[in-house]
Amino acid sequence: MTSATADNPKILIGASIPRSGHHFLADMVTGYFGTDLFYCEYYTLPNCCRNAPCTRRGQHRFIYQKSHDRDFSLPSDVADALYLIQYRHPVPEALSDRELELQDTIGRPNLNFRSTHAGYVTWLAAKALYYRKFHDKWIARKMPNAIYLDYPGLVSDPNGVMREIVRRAGAPLDETRLDQIVEKVRGPRAATGGSAHKPRVISDSPYFDAALLGALEAWVLERCPAYNFSRELSGSYKESEIYALILLKDQNEPLPKGETKRFKAAAKLAPDHPEIHRRHALRAIREGHADRGIKRLTTLLQLHPFFGPGYALLFSACADSGTNVPEAVLTGDALVACSENPDLLVRLGEAFGEKGFWVNAIAAYATANALAPANLEVSERLAAAVVNAKR
Repeated sequence: MTSATADNPKILIGASIPRSGHHFLADMVTGYFGTDLFYCEYYTLPNCCRNAPCTRRGQHRFIYQKSHDRDFSLPSDVADALYLIQYRHPVPEALSDRELELQDTIGRPNLNFRSTHAGYVTWLAAKALYYRKFHDKWIARKMPNAIYLDYPGLVSDPNGVMREIVRRAGAPLDETRLDQIVEKVRGPRAATGGSAHKPRVISDSPYFDAALLGALEAWVLERCPAYNFSRELSGSYKESEIYALILLKDQNEPLPKGETKRFKAAAKLAPDHPEIHRRHALRAIREGHADRGIKRLTTLLQLHPFFGPGYALLFSACADSGTNVPEAVLTGDALVACSENPDLLVRLGEAFGEKGFWVNAIAAYATANALAPANLEVSERLAAAVVNAKR
C-alpha cells in the first residue's frame, strides 16, 4: 500500500451503515476540500457511472463515493483507496432509521405493512442480517487502508477524524480552515448546551420496543463481536419473532439446539407472523392442495391486508389452478399492498376486471403504468379498463 501524496491523492470510498453519521462526515469533507472534490452520492445521481472507483477520477483532484453496500458488491480491494467505514450501535441506529423510514413523505414507497408489528419484526430481522454481513465484510478484518468510525467517536471528536482523513488522503492540512468547517457543520448539533454530541434517549422514541430491540441487540452482539458494542438493553433473541425471521431468511443461520427442521423451528417462535402463514400456504400448494393454500392465503390477507408477498403467492396459485381470485381480498387495501410492484398491480387489475370492479381496475393499471411507463401492454390494459368502465 503506497502512501498518499499531493501528486497521488487517495480516492475516498465510504462504506457506511445507514444513520451512522455519513451526512455529517460528508458535509465536513466536502466543505474542507471544496471545489477540489467531487462527491458521488451513488443513489441519487441520474448520470452516475455506478462504478467503484468512480470513472470521474482524473476530472477532479479528489473523489468521495458514498455507499451503504446493501448488496455487498462494493469492492474492498481498490489499492489506492482510503476507505471510510462508518457504523453505529444497532439499537439507536434502528430507531433513527425507523423514524426516517416511516416519515410520510412524497415519493416514498407504501409503508402500510412496514408500520405494523409484523412489518417491524420483518424489518428488524433484515437489519440484523445486514449488520452481520457488513461486519463480516468490513469490520471483522481490519484493512490498513481504512479509517473506522463508530458514530459516538465521530460526533465527539470530528476535528480529530477530519485531520486523519486529510492527512491520509494526501491533502495539505490547513488547521484554521479545518476548525472553521467543523464548527460550521456541527453548529446545529452543538446548539444545545454547547455540546457537540448529546446521546439520544432510546426509550423516548415512539418506535421503542424493549423486547424486539433487545432481541436485535443480543443477536448482533453475539454474531458480530468485532463491532465491540456494549449492551444497552436486556433480553435474549432465542425466543424472539426476529430470530424466527432470521432463520427463514438465512439458510446458514444455525438451528436452535434440538431442532432439525428450519421452518418448524421458526413457526414455533412466530406462529402468527404472516410470513409463517404464507409458507404454510406455499407448502400446501406445492403438495398439490391448491384449494387449501388459497383458503389459507385468503384468511391471511384478511388479517394482514397490506402484506404484499401474500398477494403474489395468491395470484400465482389462482392462475396455476384456474381459480378466480377470491372477492374477499379485492379491496382498496390490496391496491396499497401491491402499489410497489407493477406485475402484481396488473394481476390485481385483472382480478378486479373479472369481478366488474372497473374503477379499481383502472386504479391498479394506472399505478402500474406510472411505475412502468414503457410497458405498452399495461397502457393497453388501462385503456381497455377505461372503456369498460364507461360502458
